[in-house]
Amino acid sequence: MTTTAEAAALARQRQSLAPVGTPQRKAAGVAALLLDEARTHAGARRLLDQHRIPTELRPLVLALLDELAEARPPEPAPDTPPAAP
Repeated sequence: MTTTAEAAALARQRQSLAPVGTPQRKAAGVAALLLDEARTHAGARRLLDQHRIPTELRPLVLALLDELAEARPPEPAPDTPPAAP
């Protein structure tokens, strides 16, 4: 499970990759904001209930929050061995 900060970063990445003006881009932006504000994934879902968003975006945001909660955190880059003299 990812932290909310990691999930917010993934949501922002999805937002930047989605075509401009699409519901997927808007949903990813909403998810990123919710995850930035919440301490937990459940908290992000509760925050969604407190905000009015277009009804067509709500199921997309919920699906994305669920998906990001289960996402694996990115693997750290392997250490590069020192260069030979």
